Formats: sequence, C-alpha cells, structure tokens
Amino acid sequence: MSNFLHTFQQAGVAIRQLVDGSAFKRHVDTNIPLSDEFKALIESDVKPLLEPLEAFRLEKLATKKRNKKWVLWLGWILWLPALIWDLLYLASGDLHISVLFVAAGMGIWIIYPEMQYRKHYKQMLMPVLLKAFGDFRYRENGCIDIEAVKALDTMPSFSSKSHEDHIAGKIEDIEFEFCELKLERKGHKSSTTVFRGGAVVLNVPFQLHGHTVVGMDYGKLGNMFAASMARRKVALENPGFEKRFEVSSTDQQYSRYLLSPAMMERLLALDDLFRARAKGSGLSCEFKGNQVLLMISYFGDLLDTADINVSAYDLDKLPLLEQELAMITGLIKQLKLDYLTARNLAVRNMSAS
Repeated sequence: MSNFLHTFQQAGVAIRQLVDGSAFKRHVDTNIPLSDEFKALIESDVKPLLEPLEAFRLEKLATKKRNKKWVLWLGWILWLPALIWDLLYLASGDLHISVLFVAAGMGIWIIYPEMQYRKHYKQMLMPVLLKAFGDFRYRENGCIDIEAVKALDTMPSFSSKSHEDHIAGKIEDIEFEFCELKLERKGHKSSTTVFRGGAVVLNVPFQLHGHTVVGMDYGKLGNMFAASMARRKVALENPGFEKRFEVSSTDQQYSRYLLSPAMMERLLALDDLFRARAKGSGLSCEFKGNQVLLMISYFGDLLDTADINVSAYDLDKLPLLEQELAMITGLIKQLKLDYLTARNLAVRNMSAS
C-alpha cells in the first residue's frame, strides 16, 4: 500500500509543478557562487581538459547537424514506404505502426552524437570535480548496493531497475553511495515506475537505536494506510517539517535525538533544492541498524550539466553541481554530529543520575 501511496504522491506533486512551476512556492537560491576551493580546482584540473572537450563537442555537434540534414532530405525514402505499408494493412483491418519505429530510429540517429558528448563530458569532468569534496569514486553506470537495502521499508518492491551516476566514498568514517535510480514493477500488461530519482545509502560505524522512518505526509487517511504496526508516530517541534513529513519510530526518544533541529532543517533544505533543481517530488529517509537510506524522488536529470549547443568553456552550471553535492555531503556530516551529541548527552544524564 505504501508503494501505491508513494507513486500517487509523486504523480500529484509533478502535476502541480507542471501547472505552477513549484509545489510549495518557496524560493531556493540556485545562483550561489562557486567556493574558493572549487574555483581553484577548476583552474588547476578542469580548464586543461576543456580544449579537447570543446573539440569533441564541435565534432559531435557537426555530426548531429549532418544527421539531421540527411533525415530532412532523404528520410522520406524510409518513412513513406513504411506509411504506405501501414495504410495497406489498415485498409485490410489490421493495425501496423512501422512508420513510428522508422521515425523513432531517425530521431535516435539524430540525437546519438549528443548522447555521446554527454557521456564523454561526465567521464572527463565528474571524477575531477569530486576532488573538491573528498576521495570519492565515480562510475557512470554504477549502482548502490541495492541488495543490502532491499528489505528496508522505504525501498519499494520492483522487478527491474536502471541506474547511472554512481558516487561512492567516505566522510568522517561514514561510507556512502549515491546513484540515480529508476525502479519498475511489472504488471499484467505493462510495467509501472515505482521510483525515479536519487538514492543515498550510508553505512555508519555504530548501531542506530530502534527503527525510524521519515516519509512524505499523505494526510490522515493516507498515513493510516502507510503506517507500520511496529512503529508509532513521532511528534516533532518543527511545524514546517511536520507539515511536509510523517515520522514514525520504534524508539520515540532516540528518533528525536536523531531528527534534531539541525537535521530537520537539512532534510527540508535538501528537499527544497531537489524540487527546484530537478523537478523533485519529495524524499523519504530510513534509519535502521547501521544503515541510513534516502530515496529522493525527482523527474529531472540532476548531474547532467552538458549541453552540446553550449561551449564546453561555459561553466555556468557548475555552481549548481557544487551546491547539490555539498548538500548531500553536509547531511552526512550532520548525521555524524547529531549522533555524537546524543551520545554525549546520554552519558551526562547517566553520570548525573
């Protein structure tokens, strides 16, 4: 039932955003300038890569234009016979759509050089840009260890998956993975997308008490269906957070330590950023054992900053990329800080008693 509610909520928010441009009408500053560290990295490591990258872009742009010209001039040689073939079958009572396959093939042929450029852009720049944040590894087609978190409540059941932009590393003894993920569940006649967005997995060097889940607020009726019998609702003192999220836990006291005011503000800011930057439609977060799973739903392509029509020397989109990566790494750091604060407070309470 929770999978259905998640999909329904995601679709509803997407429709609102298409209508008014933003689900919650909040301004998120996406024009933050580059940090000094990021600027230094660009000067030392990125700019030397731009000349060959620009040459590759111009080559692929010329190929794309040439392919488009061939389609406009000679495409009728393919689609006209396909159209006649379909009409003949339609006259006999059968339905054929071979003309659509021909059109799709032509479209792919036109945009294939652009796809090659986007892939090459990521392969060259992403590993370099990540140096500003730590010793992180980047794999274009990698995926999180999904088997390790498959049993968690926040992870929807699925029958197939696709993934890209895998980032892995360690921040203050916390191992983390991120990737863009699409999950589908096969039905009787077709497949349904049950999740599309980014997934973050944290493996922390300590055990989290209880089992805490932060999910989207579906309203009283929806929350009742989505609730787990083992967890109880947690009341928090942040009205903005309470309005947007529903929190349940098997350990009420520890969940409040975990979701400190600073942590709640970071989750709200992360949600705001993804809504503004990637057509986001909400996030869920789960804390259990030594794992933390964040499922951030969005419809855009978060880390796709390449544009074949824009010079590779134009780095206007890099501040957004830095901001997105900084938000994720900042959340990981805050989790570590909050845990230490809660532990120290518990030790002081024990000493005072």
